[in-house]
Amino acid sequence: MRKTYVIVVLLVIVGQNLLAQSTNKEYTAIRTITPPRIDGVLNESVWLDVMPADGFMQNTPDEGKPVSQKTEVKIVYDDYAIYVGAMMYDDYPDSILHELGVRDASIRADLFRICFDTYNNQQDAYIFGVYASGVQIDSKALDPTYNTVWESKVQITDKGWCVEMRIPYSAIRFPSTKEQVWGFQTTRSIERRQEFAQWSLVPKGVNSSLTYWGKLNGISNINAPLRLSLTPFITTYFEESPNIVDGKLANYNHSFSYNFGADLKYGINEKFTLDLTLLPDFSQVQSDNKVKNLSYQEVTYSENRPFFKEGVELFNKNSLFYSRRIGKTPSGFYDVSDQLNEGEKIKENPSSAKMLNAIKISGRDNNGLGIGIFNAITENTYATIEDSVGNRRRILTEPLTNYNVVVFDQQMKNSSSFYLMNTNMIKDKSSNVANVTGSGLTLENKNHSYAMDANVALSQKYTKNDTLPNTFTTLTGYRYLFGARKISGNFQFGASHTFINKTYDSRDMGYYVIGNKMRNNFYIDYNTYQPNRFFRDSYNELYLNYSTNPETGKPIESKMGISLYADFLNYAAISIVGEFNPTKSYDYNEPRSEGRYFRKIRFYYMNVGFASDSRKALRFNIHTDFADFLEEYEGKYYGISTTLRYRYNDKLSFRYDFRYSKDNFNFGYVDAISEDSIIFGGRRLVTFENKFSLQFIFKNDMSLILSARHYMNSAKYLQFFNLEKDGEVTPSNNYNTNNNYCSNYFNIDLVYSWQFAPGSFLSFNYKNAVETESDIFNDNPSTNFRRTLKSPQSNSLSLKFIYYLDYQYVKKFLK
Repeated sequence: MRKTYVIVVLLVIVGQNLLAQSTNKEYTAIRTITPPRIDGVLNESVWLDVMPADGFMQNTPDEGKPVSQKTEVKIVYDDYAIYVGAMMYDDYPDSILHELGVRDASIRADLFRICFDTYNNQQDAYIFGVYASGVQIDSKALDPTYNTVWESKVQITDKGWCVEMRIPYSAIRFPSTKEQVWGFQTTRSIERRQEFAQWSLVPKGVNSSLTYWGKLNGISNINAPLRLSLTPFITTYFEESPNIVDGKLANYNHSFSYNFGADLKYGINEKFTLDLTLLPDFSQVQSDNKVKNLSYQEVTYSENRPFFKEGVELFNKNSLFYSRRIGKTPSGFYDVSDQLNEGEKIKENPSSAKMLNAIKISGRDNNGLGIGIFNAITENTYATIEDSVGNRRRILTEPLTNYNVVVFDQQMKNSSSFYLMNTNMIKDKSSNVANVTGSGLTLENKNHSYAMDANVALSQKYTKNDTLPNTFTTLTGYRYLFGARKISGNFQFGASHTFINKTYDSRDMGYYVIGNKMRNNFYIDYNTYQPNRFFRDSYNELYLNYSTNPETGKPIESKMGISLYADFLNYAAISIVGEFNPTKSYDYNEPRSEGRYFRKIRFYYMNVGFASDSRKALRFNIHTDFADFLEEYEGKYYGISTTLRYRYNDKLSFRYDFRYSKDNFNFGYVDAISEDSIIFGGRRLVTFENKFSLQFIFKNDMSLILSARHYMNSAKYLQFFNLEKDGEVTPSNNYNTNNNYCSNYFNIDLVYSWQFAPGSFLSFNYKNAVETESDIFNDNPSTNFRRTLKSPQSNSLSLKFIYYLDYQYVKKFLK
């Protein structure tokens, strides 16, 4: 009986794999002598004799059923580009949603996409999409930030909507073979029905969708062109900043500057590309959403600088590289005031190190080996000090620093991969060196149903010894992980084990990782992908995290939780998250003192969320939070957050985000009187955040976006405690320092952008920033908002001109 069961299981697995392979479709592209005019009208003769790719099937909502509206896609090519003509028929053309938006945005509009796996290795692919409003999106399967220059036009007719695209070969990479065979997929989204259809159907619940793509044949005798582009820019910048003397506003400093530089892209060959930025300017980058941080953990912010967002997928391995380290706040920024002599004041203290240049080389060869090289240099950063008679001196706050990353990423069969990566930072003057080397392996089985993961990293820090010339203190640390997962089907699960030793430190170029930890994770998922009586789909997970201190064996994390999410048939959605601490645990970091620890108070947490139908002009989602201690103290936590989005018409939309939370007894570190006397506090912590954004899209290449945010965080200390040697806390009657505070951050970003030519932009940016902090608890948002607006503030205006020069266009123009 057992033998028969094994045979049946094997037949099912083999059958599933054969089915996946047998359903792969094929399409043949046709060479053309006369390329079509890209105007969104498929009336040229070049399209008439081309057989369409049709037979689209629904992935959502009714997997496997024919698309509700007929869809046809045609592809031709010549020596310079791929041309795509697609007709999305629609019985109700006046109901086609076609909201305008900025490039790469997620908007309320029908969408057509075409995808090319040019190396046919089922690992990565180029994705080009056009909304019914004409807005472009592009990405790669492994790099959502990928951007390039290509053409498209859209027309809405009485039969539906159609799109024409021209994708130059300079926008993609492909093998240098006579006959090209590419993985191929094309999709259509009908927004009003929340319908997503595919030419080559990919079943839900699979981990590697590219294995189900079809094949594109017929492309032959094409050569990769010289990929060379130069994007020079010039920026003018005006800033008004407050000059604070003895805690009061003395006057405003005004400055005017200009900057010019360039970005260069060069295709070393058909596989590898060099990206170079000279004298970069980031004055128009979106402001960070700053928050008040009371914990020992680092707050990280999103990367908004274009050079560090695009083409960096190879470098995103195991948290080893955090690009915000480059151009960070100088390490001596906060120490300048302590070095002032009597009568001196700070004239200038840059809050970020200026980057001189940065370079990336990345690509992947025919054998699936990806190679990435990254290098950046920031210059010496100085604070300027002025005395009472106008004499000035400078204090070095950050020396010239070199950042370097090298990575090798080998793709293997069945979507498996192996990487080796090194990050290295060298500081001038001090000659300090930080080096981290990491490696990782992922193995998937042939059916892409199971995977195994393993990674390891070694950190090495060399710090110059000031007392012994030409000697260094060396600190070495390491971490590793191994785990296994079931990655497809309705039922999925996984488990992993992580070890991080006490001296591992990757924060000089990577993310901050808390060391001295041995962690075990386990999860079980059960997902449904087909509609039933109540839901269109659902995603449910039970998880358990348990960590210990490897030196003492004491638990440092104990958490069990459940997460539920479901989409209703009416396109609304609900989510529920609940978790608690089943056992006691200890925190070795919160005391901020070597060898000390704090016994964490067990708690439970609940979050319930609801989202309305995203197809509607007015949509919202709301989340409520509740938490409380399970022992000893009354510490109820309440929170609510909501997002409202309103689309007035296809050009104008609004968004409002609101968040409020109140933690009635938040435990945390306060002060260290001595090595043996550490003070903790129980504080009432109130957080309030208001964000508003307005977006007006004049047309698909011109936009005006306004963003405003007010963040308030205030704490009132209710009781102080002494941290005892055993990790317990006892009331402190002798500590009475005022640690109350109220912090406010306010920002405005106004951006006008006009793409007047492919890849070329004229943009205007206005920024306003206010930061205040007092030692008085105030949890009234409106009072704080009014006081913040009356506080000294920084204002800046910038105008930036960017012009894209492509070698192929210039060469053609000069002929």
